[in-house]
Amino acid sequence: MPEADFYADPFIYDVLHAPGTSDDVSALLRIVRRHMKVTSQLTFLEPACGSGRYLIALSRKGYSCTGFDLLAPMVQYAAARAKELQSPAEFFVADMRTFTHGRKLKPMGVVFNLINSIRHLPGDAALVEHLREVARVLAPDGVYIVGISLCVYGIEDPCEDVWEGARDGTRVVQAVQYFPAPGPQDRDERVVSHLTITDSLGRERHVDSNYVLYSYTRDELEATVAAAGLRVKEWVSSDGRESLDPRGPGYVVAVLELSTT
Repeated sequence: MPEADFYADPFIYDVLHAPGTSDDVSALLRIVRRHMKVTSQLTFLEPACGSGRYLIALSRKGYSCTGFDLLAPMVQYAAARAKELQSPAEFFVADMRTFTHGRKLKPMGVVFNLINSIRHLPGDAALVEHLREVARVLAPDGVYIVGISLCVYGIEDPCEDVWEGARDGTRVVQAVQYFPAPGPQDRDERVVSHLTITDSLGRERHVDSNYVLYSYTRDELEATVAAAGLRVKEWVSSDGRESLDPRGPGYVVAVLELSTT
């Protein structure tokens, strides 16, 4: 089975992640409404936007949407998909740590980054760089909505998730194994992904990939956010319905705002 970059094929990535997009967008808007009035003038920015599925859905609801990704093929796919679906969302290629460099962006009411995307950044210093970039474009009353799986070192066991999606005769199944970070001195969570891709003729191929996600306890994340000049305004459930006080491991959403101190 070939070793490959899981993110190398935008179509396969999009097919796999498309299910649940509508529910995720509804939850995102629910979280936004907890902190501001939602109007058609609201601007959205998604760092590491991948195939652009969230922004395309939001733009078709009438919001102004912009996204960027480090991978040019992802951005090209997102732009083509937006055109196909008659979405006015805009996309560009950029690094999360330097996306304002040489580029003038309008103030953003909502910046969002879901499903552990910030954990691809390789450490606290990189996250601080990214958050300072966000602070440069965030409107004074804006929020940065971050979905993240918090950890508690030493109590988590390896686990596995299975995801699947289908479109235009292509079916994609992903089995993902997660090996938790050992502790504060080694915060890399190892991830092993196995894709099974079946085309419209029933032909099957398999793709394996490995990557790491940098881990954060609640205290580590809050300290890093503060170092960048922001603060956690609220912890909220992934469906946007409940305010939380997370103490254990698990996926939560942090609503960040510019610090006033």
